[in-house]
Amino acid sequence: MTTTKKSKNTRTRRSMAPVPPTLMGAPCIYGDRTTLQHWLKHYWQKLQLPEHELAHLAITQDRQEFMRWTGKRLNLMTLGCYCYVTMAQALRKEYWHLIFIEPDLQPKSIEVTVAHELIHLADRVNGTPRKHRHHGYDSIAADEAAVTGYGLEELRALLFEESKRREEMRRARRPIRYIYECPSCGKQYPRTRRYSRPVSCSSCDKHYNPQFRLQESNAASA
Repeated sequence: MTTTKKSKNTRTRRSMAPVPPTLMGAPCIYGDRTTLQHWLKHYWQKLQLPEHELAHLAITQDRQEFMRWTGKRLNLMTLGCYCYVTMAQALRKEYWHLIFIEPDLQPKSIEVTVAHELIHLADRVNGTPRKHRHHGYDSIAADEAAVTGYGLEELRALLFEESKRREEMRRARRPIRYIYECPSCGKQYPRTRRYSRPVSCSSCDKHYNPQFRLQESNAASA
């Protein structure tokens, strides 16, 4: 969809100054410490990560805490996240490996998510950081299958299930209340809130075009 005005830079609006945790010479773990510690040790060894990097590692299952650490907001659908942060400390530069693990996951999903984020950490340590091309279908997914021993199809099914559960929780908290529809192609745009300005269909025209202005439908309340 396209709007009549340019939106503000989302990255700028959602970013804040990072406040990483104090490094204690050992991994900082906040959440289900027993479970996280177990899988951290297991996959740290399997990935053959250097021991000294543990002193720069912090893991949390609290979204707000991770946001304070990194200065970045997490998408509500995020199940896990790895972030590398550097900051000048006195006369030297310090760095952190920061990991978020969603607490409301099945036991196997917690295991796989820890392994997944440690693969990102390993990439950073090895100087070969990768971005996802398609979760569950890229080289990172292949590495995840190799290190955990689970099949790719099993991992994809697990990701789908957890994403579906997260979406259901999200919708319970913020239900779809409005449906907008393009008068030309019929494409629908579900919304939790009404648009505050005229919006047109981006499938029909990448720029705002009153000919394709979205119309509110009563489908959501039907």
